[in-house]
Parts: sequence; structure tokens; C-alpha cells
Amino acid sequence: MVKKISKFISILFLSIIFFVIVFLLFFSFQSKKHPEKVPSLFGISPLTVLTNSMHPFIKAGDLVFIKKVNPSEVKVNDVITFKETSTKFITHRVISIKKDKGTIGFVTKGDNNNVADSKIVTSDQLIGTLQLKIPKAGYFSKFVSGPIGFILLILIPATGYICLEVYERLSKQKKKQAPDLL
Repeated sequence: MVKKISKFISILFLSIIFFVIVFLLFFSFQSKKHPEKVPSLFGISPLTVLTNSMHPFIKAGDLVFIKKVNPSEVKVNDVITFKETSTKFITHRVISIKKDKGTIGFVTKGDNNNVADSKIVTSDQLIGTLQLKIPKAGYFSKFVSGPIGFILLILIPATGYICLEVYERLSKQKKKQAPDLL
């Protein structure tokens, strides 16, 4: 019974690690292939925060998950991510909403900044709203997406797992082929 529970926990743990690694690789590949687009899966985009403009709520190195939303769903005090340039994304808090001739604009400000952002964020620039933040997980994400992280966390474990499976299967075959000497 203990062996079955141990094997189940081991398989579950490996499955979770595998899913996380595949998830991070998918987003790394997407962001490298199309740097002008935000990588997303089912409308959720993970992004690493690079500055402390939202400190203490969000700190540099945190991993934030942004959900695509309709601009009309955004409210004052929501934390949004928007595209400032084709490759620069900013995550700030909405401090007011401007409506003019059917268009919606957002006045944003970083929690750690003294003044509001100089430009109004348009609906076209909006990426989405903050759904989840994981402290310091952005550092891990950046490490895994780099070549050393890929080798250490994906290539070596995958090779080891494959070698172990081959060894176990060959051992079982040898045991079946060996005649009983008793």
C-alpha cells in the first residue's frame, strides 16, 4: 500500500513539474517568436515585472497573470497591463476613466510613483487586468527560458528520465530471459 501511495505521489509531482515546464517553455517560445505580441493561453498572459513602480503591491521579479478583458469592464483601482510601445508593457493602477465620443481612456499611475502617467491609455493599448501575482516567480521564469535554465531544468532531467526508463525495461527483459536456477 505504501508503495502505491509513494508511486502515485511521485507521478503526481512529476506531472506537475512537467506541466509547469511545458507552460513556461510555451510562453518563452511564443514571446521569442512574436515579441510584439503578449503570449497567452486561454486569454491569460504571464508577464514578469521588471521595475518597482507598483511597489509594495507588485515588486520587481514578481510573475503576474493578466486576463484579457473588454475595456468597459475595467474599473477605477483595477491594475491593468497596457502596451506603451510594440515591445514595452506596463502594469499600473487605473486612477480614473475618461470617456469621450464613445471611446474609453484610462489614467494610470504606478503605486510607487508620485504622479500619474503622462499619457492616457486607450482601449487599443489595453492588454488586460491583473488576476494573480506570484512573488519572485518571474526570476524562475526568466531562468527557465534562458539556455542554462533549459539545460539544467529540462534537458538533463528529461535525458535522465529516458535513461532510467530504458534501464528498467532492459532489466525486466533480462529477468524474463534468465532461466530459474533453483
